[in-house]
Parts: sequence; C-alpha cells; structure tokens
Amino acid sequence: MATPLGILTFQKAIRGGVRPNLFAVNHAFPGGVTTPSISGVENGGEVTYMCKSAALPATNVGTVELPFRGRVIKVPGDRTYETWTATFYMDDAFELRAAYEKWISLTNGVDANIASADIVDTWEDITISQLDKFGGPAAADSGLTTIREYKLVQAFPVSVSQVSVAYDNNDSFEEFDVEFAYQYHESTGGSNETSRSLD
Repeated sequence: MATPLGILTFQKAIRGGVRPNLFAVNHAFPGGVTTPSISGVENGGEVTYMCKSAALPATNVGTVELPFRGRVIKVPGDRTYETWTATFYMDDAFELRAAYEKWISLTNGVDANIASADIVDTWEDITISQLDKFGGPAAADSGLTTIREYKLVQAFPVSVSQVSVAYDNNDSFEEFDVEFAYQYHESTGGSNETSRSLD
C-alpha cells in the first residue's frame, strides 16, 4: 500500500522551490553599438541590472501526421524557436534603449534600407540564468547560485517597443520591451543538459 503524501513529504520534494524573481540576463553588444554606461553600474552589468523581466525560453517540436488506413500516426517533426522578449527599465540618459535601436539599425538602415554590418557581426549570445539561494556554483555578480542557464545562440533584436507617456501616469518608471530572434538555445545545469557544463 502506498504511503499517503503528506505536507512534510511534499516539502522535502519541492525543497526550496525556484523563485521567479531570482534571475539574471546578460549579453554583449555588437561592434558599431556603443555599450551603455549607466551611472553606478559596473561595465558589462547594464543589461543585468536594467532587465526587469524576461522568460526562460520555450522548447517546441513540430508534429508530422502520417495517415494510414483511417488512423493517424504522429511522429516528431522539426524544432522551432519562438522570439524571446525582455522588459527593461529606462535609464535617464536613454543609453540602453538607444543601444538597442542602433543594433537594429545595423541590420537595416532607416533611410537607405541596407545593412551597415555583416549579418554575423550583428549576432550576440544571450544568457538567462535561474538563480537560487540554496545550492550550485555561485554566480560571481550576485553571490547567489546558478541552478540552470539558457544560452540563446546568435540572437539579434527585431523589435523595440513603444513607450507610453501620459500626464496622469504617476509613481512609475518608464519601461520598454525588446524582442529578439535567435537560432537555437542550449541549456546547462540539472541532470539533463544540452550543452557544456557550468563552471
């Protein structure tokens, strides 16, 4: 006879849980884009500190349906990778938003409708780290631990959202979304990894 699942057993199974507000996003900017230099933030940390929200990327596999004598057999198809979106706080110098606008401009100019850089020079990898307080290698920037990391390979922005302004919009900071396309993603951490091991 199976042992009833009690609250203490559940607590042991879930352990500390994973907190959605413990995360870090980081990426470099391509050549031709001046890296934002935000006051009080160490070089290279602008994206990490200014990113308000993001998401761990989705994993999708298409389905091929093979009909046979009135029945359909489903088999795995091709992998697909949806665009990925992050939300950023607006800094008072507009440096971060301007950097993303310039990045898009490298891929397609406003007036000339041509790229000003080779396509491979506009790709950058993006890492999204799930942080935790309880175990795993410590993240150098925060002292928290990294339990899972996703790398979006060869990413580039495809959209920088509008920012709404209004006289009655009080007690808030401006934010904007950046939507990225990427080739594929890899993951590390946990028992099932799809790329290199975490250091």
